[in-house]
Amino acid sequence: MSILFWYIVRHYLGILTLCLTGLTTIYLVIDFFEKLRKFLRHDAELTSMLLYFVLKIPDIAFQLVPFAVLMASLLSIRLLNKNQEITAMRSCGVSIFHVTMPFLAVAGLITVILLGLTAVVIPLANAKAEYIRTVEIQKKPQPLSFTNENLWLNIRNHALMHVQRVDPEGTHLHEVTLYRLNDQFSLEELLSAASAEFTDGRWFLHDVARWLVKSDGEVKMTQETILPLALSLTPDDLMTWNALEPEHMTLNQLGTHIEHLRQEKQNATKFLADYWRRVAFAFVPVIMTILGVSIGLLETGTRTASIGKGIGQALSISFLFWATNSVGITLGKSGALFPVVAAWIACVMFFIVSLNLFLKVRY
Repeated sequence: MSILFWYIVRHYLGILTLCLTGLTTIYLVIDFFEKLRKFLRHDAELTSMLLYFVLKIPDIAFQLVPFAVLMASLLSIRLLNKNQEITAMRSCGVSIFHVTMPFLAVAGLITVILLGLTAVVIPLANAKAEYIRTVEIQKKPQPLSFTNENLWLNIRNHALMHVQRVDPEGTHLHEVTLYRLNDQFSLEELLSAASAEFTDGRWFLHDVARWLVKSDGEVKMTQETILPLALSLTPDDLMTWNALEPEHMTLNQLGTHIEHLRQEKQNATKFLADYWRRVAFAFVPVIMTILGVSIGLLETGTRTASIGKGIGQALSISFLFWATNSVGITLGKSGALFPVVAAWIACVMFFIVSLNLFLKVRY
């Protein structure tokens, strides 16, 4: 590698680090103050709140990296151009391709890192963050699984609850079994209900069989038509757990789940769209690098580099990409487009635009 290559890499990495750190900090500060009042309402501990936001950093950085890459590319080229360094490189016979290579090398490394994050790190971090928010901060029962079938809940006061199936609306639970244990973790009470329904802000068990285990070992059985259930979870909580299931899967787990759905002849469109969305988004930094470098090189020879203009261009382009990508993903999840097409359509469109701009740069 030439000295010029590493000079441009150091120059670019410095600006990229500044952009990504600044954007992530701004996002975290806004998100922190938005959620602070809700968390304090539950008397949450400071350590739990801080850990929650720390665990969200990988996901936030993943979403902001393409924007940071675009902004850093634009600003780097503009600053080099302002100091006439691009002109000096060109006059020494350095081609546009060699000027662009350091930026593409960094973008390729970022893509590999993002693939690792979205494949393993982000799903695990999101699952842990959701556990902290639900259990440690909001003091709700511990979810032992995130599926709408065979749901296990760890309820306070040494109680476990098993639900055979949760309705999509989250308002009805089917085949509920509640195990209450004493301080020695011996079975104290067993409740078996045909269903549970959320009515007027409370849960009620229906068609309940109740077994009480006395200290001498005697078991007494009673039956109730309806019985209140002390459960702090709401239907929205149950729906949220079910909706967040793909986000808590690694790419390998998501691929296995998709294959399982296909074998059972079930609709896997939503999961396929999420799978390809995560893969495609990891390659966006390469596209944004080509686009940012091309726009910057088109202004070679001028000394009117403006940081404000570069930030404005980055904001506008990022918004257009976000809107295009969101529409594509929505169409993919609804089945209007093939999931793989929906996930890649924005990337392909912006790659064509960026390549066209790059080819217009004067050699």
